[in-house]
Amino acid sequence: MRAIGIRAFRDHATKHLAGNEVLEIQRHGHTVGYFLPRRDPDGRPPLGALAALLERAIDESDLTQQEIVALLSSSRSGG
Repeated sequence: MRAIGIRAFRDHATKHLAGNEVLEIQRHGHTVGYFLPRRDPDGRPPLGALAALLERAIDESDLTQQEIVALLSSSRSGG
């Protein structure tokens, strides 16, 4: 995963959206989001990168693992 500034992401959005690199998008050195392409360089869904992002989010949040699972479950059910 590569960190990139929000301005650089915006200025080169077409190139990034056509690529297959996972990007951490930052504003003033703080993460504001991630770009996770639909496929990795080998043509597979980038589930490993997604798992790493979730693990990092759990480590950086003040939520318990059960609270995060509940949030994910409620978003899948439309709640």
